[in-house]
Amino acid sequence: MSTVKREAFAHRYMRLIVLAAFSAPFVAALGHFEASAGRQGAFVVSMLAYALSGLLVALPPWNGHRFPLVPTALVSGLFLLAAQQGYAATPVTPDAGQAPWFHLGFIAVLFALGMRLRPGWAWTVWLGVTVLSVLRWPVTDGVLRPVEAYHVVGAAVLLVTWLVERQYNEFMLRQEDTRRILETARSRDEAETGMRQASSRRVDEVRRLAGGLLERIAQDTSPVTDYDAQQFRLTEAQLRDSIRGRSIASPHVLEMTRAARARGLTVDILDERGSAPSPEVMAATAQQLAQIIAQAQTGIITVRALPEGDPTAVFIVHDSENPDDDPVAVEIEDGTGAVSVF
Repeated sequence: MSTVKREAFAHRYMRLIVLAAFSAPFVAALGHFEASAGRQGAFVVSMLAYALSGLLVALPPWNGHRFPLVPTALVSGLFLLAAQQGYAATPVTPDAGQAPWFHLGFIAVLFALGMRLRPGWAWTVWLGVTVLSVLRWPVTDGVLRPVEAYHVVGAAVLLVTWLVERQYNEFMLRQEDTRRILETARSRDEAETGMRQASSRRVDEVRRLAGGLLERIAQDTSPVTDYDAQQFRLTEAQLRDSIRGRSIASPHVLEMTRAARARGLTVDILDERGSAPSPEVMAATAQQLAQIIAQAQTGIITVRALPEGDPTAVFIVHDSENPDDDPVAVEIEDGTGAVSVF
């Protein structure tokens, strides 16, 4: 089943249109009132029931949802009462095309119930009023003379209302399908754009870190010295850091780890987070790492970015590998960048 909200005829001004349609018959009611000599009581009951029916179906907001069952039944019952009393107050004449005072309201209630997504109840009202009409057809000279034809218009209004709502819902379904297709295409485009941007950033990072060495390898035919080999190893480690620890491997951090490795320290940067932490965390990470590297003479330094949601954003450990020394651990709080040293 479709999940598209049925909003046909849900405009906020729709109830004003229905109220106007219900109000129009009151203009012609005055002439009918004068012609209903001796039947004014039935005519007043008919008008009151008609007015209540119109107000009930027109005044609630038009939000595109099906009209509740109890108000629908009350509207239908009141209108059938208005029709029965209206006919009781109207003398029967064999004039072709004769219509009761409420015939425009009859069209209005069928239209309103159709708009309120109650077509079954609209057909019930149509059938009830049609039966009341048929019972009034006069017989003159032995011939049954149908004198009212507005029921045909009512049936046409119901059919048109149903067709319009059906076409509207199909249009909304097609629009929803088109929207989903466009959103899917847009998501794919954004993903491809993100991948291209990430690839571009990676190429720029490699060019920044290793561009000079790669050009030297390509253009310099002289033998590789021990110093050159050391620079290659340091650059490789930097590239590895930029991949394995991308969320915290800022250019400053990469330069510090390169300098630490050049002094003989082992440095590992690991990223379990995937996204960059707050600027406060980044600043605290660079500051704490710089202090540890400045004080360390030997050993292993591990910098780990913890997953999002963990109260600790970055965890730094320095193990000097000296049995007489305890490892130094630094926790940097997520968000605030507060530092705790153990």
